[in-house]
Amino acid sequence: MLILAKRFVYLIIWLAPCIVLAQQEQPAIESSAPDSIKIKQLWNLSDSLLNTSQFAPVKKLLEQALAIAQASEDTHRIAIGYRKLAGFYQSTGDFATAISFYLKAQVAFKASSDQRNYIRMFNNIGFCYNRLDKTKEARQHVERGMALAQQSGYDQLLPEFYSELINIDSNSKQYASAIAYTNRVLAYYKQKKDWNTYYGTLFNAGLLYKNMGQYVRSEQSFRQSMAYAIKTNDEFLQGYINTSIPYALIPQNKLDEAEEACHKALIWAEKKGLEKHSILADVNEHLSRIYEKRGDFRQALLFYKRHIASRDSVFNATKNRQVAELEARYQTREKEENIRELAATNAHQTRQIWAGVGGLIVLTILLGTLYWLYARVQQSRKKITQQSDQLTLMMRELHHRVKNNLAIVSSLLKLQSNRLDDEKAIQAVRVGQQRVEAMSLIHQRLYQTDEVTTVNMRAYLADLSESLMRAYDYSADEFDLQLNIELEELDVDMAMPLGLIVNELITNSFKYAYNKADRKRPLLRIDLRQQTDQAQSGITLEVQDNGPGIDISDWQQKGNKSSFGKRLIASLSEQLDGHFELLKQNGTLFRLHMPNIRTQA
Repeated sequence: MLILAKRFVYLIIWLAPCIVLAQQEQPAIESSAPDSIKIKQLWNLSDSLLNTSQFAPVKKLLEQALAIAQASEDTHRIAIGYRKLAGFYQSTGDFATAISFYLKAQVAFKASSDQRNYIRMFNNIGFCYNRLDKTKEARQHVERGMALAQQSGYDQLLPEFYSELINIDSNSKQYASAIAYTNRVLAYYKQKKDWNTYYGTLFNAGLLYKNMGQYVRSEQSFRQSMAYAIKTNDEFLQGYINTSIPYALIPQNKLDEAEEACHKALIWAEKKGLEKHSILADVNEHLSRIYEKRGDFRQALLFYKRHIASRDSVFNATKNRQVAELEARYQTREKEENIRELAATNAHQTRQIWAGVGGLIVLTILLGTLYWLYARVQQSRKKITQQSDQLTLMMRELHHRVKNNLAIVSSLLKLQSNRLDDEKAIQAVRVGQQRVEAMSLIHQRLYQTDEVTTVNMRAYLADLSESLMRAYDYSADEFDLQLNIELEELDVDMAMPLGLIVNELITNSFKYAYNKADRKRPLLRIDLRQQTDQAQSGITLEVQDNGPGIDISDWQQKGNKSSFGKRLIASLSEQLDGHFELLKQNGTLFRLHMPNIRTQA
């Protein structure tokens, strides 16, 4: 009993900060102030907290302000309250809930005879439907609001509706109408001499022309906007133009100008704080394309990796924001329940002390609390398991889509080879097709199993070898394929380059080692094993054929005389931090060793 009482005291001490924090979250609102002042103070406080991504208190403040407006039957402030709650859900990405609150706000604005805001709600609702990829509903609401604005004489609202129609038509690739609406918006702001909005719209027109493939017009729009941004010292607009103009310059092979813009954008991105990752993702993608066009594939790969890292940071930041909101909601509910539980406990203790049975009540409350905590832990574990299953499903779907895209690329390469006359060109395209299919097999393996980050190397190498065997017109009966795979599972980051290396080596064997005119039965051996000796620990890959053997001096040629396949093998081996050797041993033997530091990474 004494131990249980001590644990109860510890529980009270643990819950005390929750009470204090809950009290601190209440806004400092003057109780004697009029309702209109209270509502305004709550809205101002919610706006400041929303800017710092404190979503849970923002929602609570907005609901409190709405409750005051409803109690005072102030229809116009009720409408604004619904609109602000809709904006809150829109900022957190919950567009379906945002639509429901915009509809409530629209009804309230109509009841308060605020025709202007009633019409504007159509545009907000259309925006949310567009973000949900419900293009039909989005267009219906925007066009209806635009018609009402014209009938009611609110011509100043038309550019807002045109801008949303531009987004809708651009997303559905109806570029002709999108350009027509863009010209209307530009004409309107030019007439009003609202140059900030005019050149902002012109910048968006540059992005639209880029999507249409009209890179010259896109560049012209960006440069006109840049001239205005420099004139007005608008660093914000300059930064986004430098981030976007390479989209128009790179297809025109204006690589130096594109690179200069990228470096300026990188400097500007460092000032953007949490928003910089999306900018860095675009800039690093531009730099990767620039160096790829220049033929510097090492630098292109470097910037492509940076692009992937920045893109992942954007994804993680978005998910973290959503998780933070969910966690804040969960913690708020938990604190409220803890406060209610604590109040009930105190009441029970008081009554039981006077009744003389306080110890029994403490024990009962403690057991109930422990059971409640256990139930909450079980519930949390269940949610975590569900989220893990959802992430696994998303990863499998991602690998499935990548596999389908690679299959499309392979089919296009095959179709292209059928239209070529030059035998060397045909072989080059088919080799490229085989490389794409080698990568496609990896992703096929990943989405067909429960493991989404590791690859079964035995099954993958068997599929790869048999696929190439059929491609070079060999059957399993007339071919000796030896697979000695000790490491059956490898991370996809290692499996992908290893698969490409094996693809190149097997392709070379089929092209140069085997001759159907000879009676010698072709043999191909693939070993993948773990080295355990201290002198040379790590992973070793061996690929050997029984052909006449390769000329080592021919392999060691560098520069333009070296084939792309050789350079690809060397580059992928370096990427794996490994070193390889080529031996003439009963044919050709390729041996690649990767140290333990790479496998641990």
